[in-house]
Amino acid sequence: MLSDRHSLPATIEITEDGSHTLYVPELNEHYHSTHGAMQESTHIFIREGLLQKLLFQPSDQQLQQELQHGTEGQQQLSREESLQTTHEINLLEIGFGTGLNALLTLLEAKKKGINVLYQSLERYPIAVEAAQKLNYPAMLNRFEKAEEEKLNAFEQSKKENYVEVEFRNSTLEQLFLQLHTSPWNEAVAITPGFTLLKQQIDFSHPATFIPDRKFDLIYYDAFAPEKQPKMWTQEIFNHLYSLCNQGATLTTYCAKGVVRRMLQTAGFMVERLPGPPGKREILRATKL
Repeated sequence: MLSDRHSLPATIEITEDGSHTLYVPELNEHYHSTHGAMQESTHIFIREGLLQKLLFQPSDQQLQQELQHGTEGQQQLSREESLQTTHEINLLEIGFGTGLNALLTLLEAKKKGINVLYQSLERYPIAVEAAQKLNYPAMLNRFEKAEEEKLNAFEQSKKENYVEVEFRNSTLEQLFLQLHTSPWNEAVAITPGFTLLKQQIDFSHPATFIPDRKFDLIYYDAFAPEKQPKMWTQEIFNHLYSLCNQGATLTTYCAKGVVRRMLQTAGFMVERLPGPPGKREILRATKL
């Protein structure tokens, strides 16, 4: 059981894709998949969460018809499809953790020209000193540099689809650090299109969380049910459903049957989707 403290002792480990995760001995649990932290967050929360939200804004009737006709995970929309770039996304994250999901979302918001209000709940913030040692900015810098070189050689016309120079090199480290050093319980504009509101609360008592807005997208990234069972209850998913706008989606790495059934009982339509390496399935839930 987690003790009542401000942070959890953790050590840095390297995952299979080269990116870091944190390991918590007290829980015998990692913050991210050991098969690849970066690819896990990108697959579950960016590709199947944020980008799907941007790429496809169906009517209620269309959404219900497609979900009821066995389209679970079968219609994978291309990242190359045209986007509606006027979106403003109200996003709720359960489990700020290492800040990786927030960093990836910030970068995608910049690429796609959208505004994101990113509200994240975390009971045990990691120490800033630990965040400074994580290699996510360095890995993203290398990735963006490689992509830029490809564009320069073959597709210069698509250069706008990639992170601009202000987000490269040391600035990316500065942005990541700002995600962790920004004050809690205060909305902070990290970039012109990305506002972060972190709140240090115990979401195992969900009724105490009464935000002043409803949400379009939820990243549910708490520790696993067997490690943190109080974070996977019917009460929580009922409350999250009440906080969602119509058409809102929730993505989570946990595809356990009990979690799927709780989401369905709350009122969500639930899809089982292929997971990232090391994970057979993930869940995406939609409020019809």
